Amino acid sequence: MSVPSPLEKFGNSGNSVGTTADLGRALKHWLRHGARGPVKVAALAKRLRISQSTLYAYLAGTTLPSSEALDDLLAELGVPADEHRRLATARDALQRPRGSGGPPRKAPPVPAELPADPVGFTGRGRELAALDRARAEAVPGGVSGAVPEAAPGGVPIVVLAGPAGVGKTALAVRWGHRVAAGFPDGCLYADLHGYSPVQPHDPADVLAGFLRSLGLDDPDIPADTHERAARLRSLLARKRVLVVLDNALDVNQVRPLLPGEPLCFVLVTSRTDLAGLQVRPGAHRLDLRPLSADEGMDLLRAHVGDQVDHSPAAALELAGRCGGLPLALRIVAARAHGRPAQPLAELVADLEVQGLDLLDVGDPDTAVRTVFSWSLRHLDDEARQDFRLLGAHPAHDIGLPAAAALLGADQRTAARRLDVLVRAHLIQRSSAHRFDMHDLVRAYAREQVTDPEVLDEALARLVEHFAGTAAQAMDALHPGPAADSPLPVRDAREWVDAEWQSLLALVAFTARRGWSAATTRLAETLQRHLDQGGRHSDALAVLGHVRDAARSAGDRSAEGAALYHLGVAYLRLGLHQDAMRHHREALDICRRAGDRLGEAGALNNLGNLYERLGRYGEALEHYREALALADDLAFAKGRAVVLTNLGVVHTRLGDHDRARRDLEEALTIFADPGGTARALGNLAEVHRLDGRTEEALTLFGRALDLARDIGARGIETEVLNNLGSAHLAAGASDVARAHHADALSVARAVGDRYEEARALEGLGSVDGEVGRWQEALAIYGQLGLPDGDRVRALLAGEASP
Repeated sequence: MSVPSPLEKFGNSGNSVGTTADLGRALKHWLRHGARGPVKVAALAKRLRISQSTLYAYLAGTTLPSSEALDDLLAELGVPADEHRRLATARDALQRPRGSGGPPRKAPPVPAELPADPVGFTGRGRELAALDRARAEAVPGGVSGAVPEAAPGGVPIVVLAGPAGVGKTALAVRWGHRVAAGFPDGCLYADLHGYSPVQPHDPADVLAGFLRSLGLDDPDIPADTHERAARLRSLLARKRVLVVLDNALDVNQVRPLLPGEPLCFVLVTSRTDLAGLQVRPGAHRLDLRPLSADEGMDLLRAHVGDQVDHSPAAALELAGRCGGLPLALRIVAARAHGRPAQPLAELVADLEVQGLDLLDVGDPDTAVRTVFSWSLRHLDDEARQDFRLLGAHPAHDIGLPAAAALLGADQRTAARRLDVLVRAHLIQRSSAHRFDMHDLVRAYAREQVTDPEVLDEALARLVEHFAGTAAQAMDALHPGPAADSPLPVRDAREWVDAEWQSLLALVAFTARRGWSAATTRLAETLQRHLDQGGRHSDALAVLGHVRDAARSAGDRSAEGAALYHLGVAYLRLGLHQDAMRHHREALDICRRAGDRLGEAGALNNLGNLYERLGRYGEALEHYREALALADDLAFAKGRAVVLTNLGVVHTRLGDHDRARRDLEEALTIFADPGGTARALGNLAEVHRLDGRTEEALTLFGRALDLARDIGARGIETEVLNNLGSAHLAAGASDVARAHHADALSVARAVGDRYEEARALEGLGSVDGEVGRWQEALAIYGQLGLPDGDRVRALLAGEASP
């Protein structure tokens, strides 16, 4: 007997379907009566590579599938060819405007970006109910109603916070699938990689992805982040969209991605509580705790079934030792599932045989320790040793060249050995040539070290690799007279950016182990990049280790150098009293040690501080002493540095001819791009003040290019502010505003309070914004700087920008 056509059944004469709901009912019919027999939705969605929520929307008739999606769906169901053609024709008719004979209009896309619903999800009833309540409060009566109205206030946001491995993502995705039908305009999802092996995603890139999902083509996506955020808000206006932002680093990463439409709902997961979001109207925080013992048992049961019921006491003990962490529980379940004939009690006994401690149930670290030994058991001796050595690496992730040094192998061999650990799920590949190990796995790996001598040799190779490559990178970015780096500048900058956290971690690690020579070598290499690279907060940590190592070794000259470089970092961060204390201590130590080069450095840096404070006479006195010492020592670069600083003071005092001579002489001496950029920027400022705008802009442009080439963000922000002033003087307000805005962004990123205040002052001058001037005045006041007098005059109308 033939199966009646759904179209005939619905009375539509076999040529069209009257509504999307009719098409949904036809699809449901073929789901049950297609050539392949009854098909389960979950299996069908998997084969079609779409989410279950999207497929349910097609079947419910709430979403019209695209032509391609309908063709794939009908083919998968085994619908006869004639019925396939009729349903496709019906679908096109539904999309065409009534009374139109033209081609179908393009339907607005309905994104369905949630990852697959997690398999074996259990528990979390309280948290799911809390999310439901938050949604109901945000859209009262709108959860099931056709035309909801948002509650008064802002965009509803829930921050789902908790420690690593506690199951934040799984809960967010599960709840998203539960409520997807209540968001007929779709779901946007992004993993922000805030706490992951890769660099946290830039909000601008995430915004571009969202805009594409909402139908924008690449040429229509704005370049500016703020414009992208505004376009997102426009596209979501009056729409009901679920936005899931997974693994957020901080508030700044999240804010640009928020819709402005209160009918939308935003769910954010993070390891922190993102307190800055919680002050917004409609915001909630939900802290995710480890699973209870019963929920842990349920999770095990969902994965290994009868084994739990056959050995409930053993299962309960395994769940308890996992501390309620879903990550650990799933690993236990995977091991048990792989050997179903072995009772769970034997898994518990394995812990006793291996001599592992009985661990605190409430400590997540101790829970995971109990499960990784089972993975190691399947590795050969070489892989076990590699696992232990990789765990000793002090940073979050490791690149292939560094891993090869650590393992004592060439890169090709190291890549093969790392693949063994990747396949065993003990490390993860974060990119083509970088690898990461979960924090809890790393803690376990470090406990497994059996041969301290082998470990020390491996770590020494690692230190040598980083110290050698860092020296080459610094020779490229900040070359001295005899520097000859094999690294191109761009490659050097990229390497430093990629490995910076590893370098910082190694400095701290060698200091903890008492390897003072290695600490000093690494830190002195990095010191060349700390100030120009704008890494002032990092400088406090790095140079603190150098100071301590120097004191332990009784090296007064090294101690003095560390102190005056620390003073520079404190100056950039606006901590002037700390800067003064460190500079004076450095000067005293260097003089008592007879270190005339260190004395010159301390005098120069004290001059910087007096200059910043507006005490120009004292600044000149210290600079002249430093210049005399540099000349006595025939230290050419030192002379160039001091001449540049003298040029700045003479500019401030109005002696432009003297300033120009100092800066032009410095430029004939400098061989490094950083020093050249700083001198060029200061010479350009002299030209600007003399009214030679075109010459000033040319020099500023050269200085900015040099600073950016080597990643000298400290110089970059200074030049950007000066460029903004130059363009404002030339009447180019829009260009001036852009430069000051860029300067503000960089200054805040590197923590330079003085340049931050200058940028705010400049923005206020461009647009006459009293609020910007007030912000600048507050910072100048906090820093105790005379620049505040200039801003007060602007606010009082006694001066013009």
